[in-house]
Amino acid sequence: DERKKLKEVSFLLNAQLQEHQQIVIDTITKKDLGVIVAPPGSGKTIVGLKIITEKKQPALIITHRKQIADQWIERIETFLGIPKNEIGKIGQGKTKIGKQITIAMIQSLSKELEKPDGIKLLNAFGTIILDECHHIPAETFRNTISKLQTFYLYGLTATPFRKYNDSKLIFIHLGEVISEIKSNEISTGKKPKIIIRNTELDVPFNSKMDKFETLSKILIHDSTRNKVILKDVINELKSDKKVIIITERKEHIDSLYQYLKQSYEVITLSGEDSENNKNSKWKLLKEGNYQILITTGQFFGEGTDLQNANCLFLVYPFSFEGKLIQYIGRVQRSEITPTIYDYRDIKIDYLNKMFLKRNVYYRKIDKQATLFDEPKEEIIVSKNNFIIDKKVKIPFEKLEFRYGSISFKYDVSEMKTELEFDIENFEIRPEFEVLKAYFSKTLKLKNITISIYAEFEDGKLISQLALSNDLKKITKELIESVKFKFVAKTFLGKQNPVGQENLLDVDQLQNENNVKLYDSGDELLNDFLQNQNYKHQAHLQYLANHHERAFLKIRFVLNPFSFVFLLAGKTGFHIVLETLNTEEATYIWHFDNDKKSIPDKLKQVDNYLNNIRNNGRQAFIENPPDNFSRILHDYSADRKGFVIWKDLIEERIT
Repeated sequence: DERKKLKEVSFLLNAQLQEHQQIVIDTITKKDLGVIVAPPGSGKTIVGLKIITEKKQPALIITHRKQIADQWIERIETFLGIPKNEIGKIGQGKTKIGKQITIAMIQSLSKELEKPDGIKLLNAFGTIILDECHHIPAETFRNTISKLQTFYLYGLTATPFRKYNDSKLIFIHLGEVISEIKSNEISTGKKPKIIIRNTELDVPFNSKMDKFETLSKILIHDSTRNKVILKDVINELKSDKKVIIITERKEHIDSLYQYLKQSYEVITLSGEDSENNKNSKWKLLKEGNYQILITTGQFFGEGTDLQNANCLFLVYPFSFEGKLIQYIGRVQRSEITPTIYDYRDIKIDYLNKMFLKRNVYYRKIDKQATLFDEPKEEIIVSKNNFIIDKKVKIPFEKLEFRYGSISFKYDVSEMKTELEFDIENFEIRPEFEVLKAYFSKTLKLKNITISIYAEFEDGKLISQLALSNDLKKITKELIESVKFKFVAKTFLGKQNPVGQENLLDVDQLQNENNVKLYDSGDELLNDFLQNQNYKHQAHLQYLANHHERAFLKIRFVLNPFSFVFLLAGKTGFHIVLETLNTEEATYIWHFDNDKKSIPDKLKQVDNYLNNIRNNGRQAFIENPPDNFSRILHDYSADRKGFVIWKDLIEERIT
């Protein structure tokens, strides 16, 4: 253990700890690092300040959002009595280390550590608190934390897991959970009342064929659905409640605001607000000078101290448990029993499945003390109720890839029905079906282990959920790697069918193989350039950087696999063909600068390529058209060869 304590500093906390908070402090006297799980409303900030007070070391509090950082500064002034100008700050272009305590934005801290004088930060702190530490799986958190030397290191979180990522990453850096506050241990935490409304929204939607954004736009502008929401909102306002409406789209905020602004005191909050606007709005909210707040989950879920709110409307579909924990916790701070409204789009299967996932957690609230208790792992069968909760193995080929999710079917023989489960993964698209064998091989898995949960009441399905650590391994990085393996095997060395055009755009190229993995030629080219070293890698990168995309999409030639670019010179255009990995010269066709004639010029080049295919390259080179030239490659030294080639091509196209 090479940790060293720094010179002690004194703190005085002007706050009385509640019993559930004191239990945490008793634990940290025996633990130098670890994760503290504290649901919203448990006084997480006070716990953090008490830890800092007890450890008597220069302290650093790291957060990922300015809003949360500002709240820490406010609490430090209030409870530690440290003036704002003496609180250190790393963020928004400022780097100042406080004598006692410093607040850092993670993004800014990461950048500061990369600077030459960043070394001064490495040993400046004896206690480090990571707020909302479930964000640790982000690369910036990992790289930053590993550089800092500290004696005490604690993470604070309401949700010790992160969507699509292995939550064990938290524990690698911070150790295990050392203390967990349950909501039923918090004297101010009140069990919410959940009200579910079925909507009449009914539009055709196939998650395998249709993009969710199309459905989203219909949903947020559906007047019938919005009227149901507004009727409930107005009814709650009659009881003098403060109402929070949460959506995930700025357009939805605007739409609901237009309905309500004439009759009620409404505040909207979104990413489009300037810092000044946000600050002035938060001032009004904290003072209670509002009736309705319409905002997004991003702004309400984390770091929102709004103790006067007691009625929450979840008006946009989602399925992630972490969001529910955050949202519901925010309205449990009020003295009044909180009310949660949820809108179930029961007629659209995809959206209904999202609700059934949310309902798993609503059912926990009914069955247990609070949402934050762990679910019981059991199977219950009775006359009216049936619950299945177990792990199953599903063959890879039985999985179905959709927009933003992976689905599978499971036969529930006890209920004589087949359930379809969805597991969200926003990296997935239907066209990745062709990659399943590659995923299976890369992950070394023929079968996927999945935890399924479903509850039936009186024979009707009321909640269902599926989770899989195996499927979490299908990350963006893995997809890119697998996609490239597929493309390299499928496209490289393939012959062009007789009678087919030689110059193919990215759609034509993929149609030849019944796939649609790439939306643009640039995307495909980038995959080739990033995944492996090819003979003409630098040359292709140069040509891509100078390609005239406004007039021509990148074209491809199958054999030998080549890329075709359009370069502009002072007096004309130049169509350039460069192979990927064969020792061929660069072919250039020179044309005048008539933009309208570019399609005709492409047809000419395609005819020349037909000539090459039918009669051979040598015959074409011996009798070339007047507007043709080529540049031979020098392979004696990579850098030298590229520089010579670059000088020659720039000379040709001027």
